[in-house]
Amino acid sequence: MAAVMRTIENVLWKPYVWGGFQTMYLLPFSFSSAWFAMKTGVPVRRGLSREMRRFLLTDPLPRDVINIDNNKLHHITNEYAEILDTPFLPPEEWDGVTVLPETNYTGSIVYCPGAAYGPAKKWRHFPELALLQDCYNIVILGSRGDGESAQEIVRMAPERITDLTGRTSLNEVAAIMSSARAVVSNDSGLMHLAAYIGTPVIGIFGSTSPVWTHPIGKKSIALNVPEPCAPCFDKTCQYHHYRCFEMITPDAVAAAVEQVCGS
Repeated sequence: MAAVMRTIENVLWKPYVWGGFQTMYLLPFSFSSAWFAMKTGVPVRRGLSREMRRFLLTDPLPRDVINIDNNKLHHITNEYAEILDTPFLPPEEWDGVTVLPETNYTGSIVYCPGAAYGPAKKWRHFPELALLQDCYNIVILGSRGDGESAQEIVRMAPERITDLTGRTSLNEVAAIMSSARAVVSNDSGLMHLAAYIGTPVIGIFGSTSPVWTHPIGKKSIALNVPEPCAPCFDKTCQYHHYRCFEMITPDAVAAAVEQVCGS
């Protein structure tokens, strides 16, 4: 995993000696990303041959190059390592990177209750969790669109909960997470940022796969309850019960926080 991350940081673009770009590695699977890459004129374009985009790539990798399928049986970093042509290391070996912490929030628990993807990625029991974690200050991070969810949490204990949704830059988010005791998050970009930093993370999974996109790192836990219909990767539950989420209790999440913080 460390090798993958270093490659993403340092080798994603290889410059020509005369100032252009030699290679573009396409981590997204979308047609639009390959179309953009072709339009740039970068001579080498490497990525998985999916979404009918093979003709746009100069170095197309077979769809099943690492036996990926709808079951998502491997962590996504397997795919990234193959695309980036770098050795794969298990994501559990990631130690995190150093980010200067925001000391005003040292020891807090960070909640990331948002999920732009849809309700099937949005656990709705953060307010009850806040009541259980009554010995901690809580910081809520997310976009402006997460404000309503944040206020539901704040109402539980306004004296010890700080709502920063829509008020922070990405750098500020990273600094706050770096100072936190732990981060509790839906499967989202903020979850992956916290894991990348190395902060203990509890990732809560509903419709998505805890195998394919669980948070990296030695201090991360992916919580999910197996259901016959999951992972469905749908934005909303086609059965209208969201059982994959409802079976994850606030008590289980609180216990997981203490487990990962004590490890």
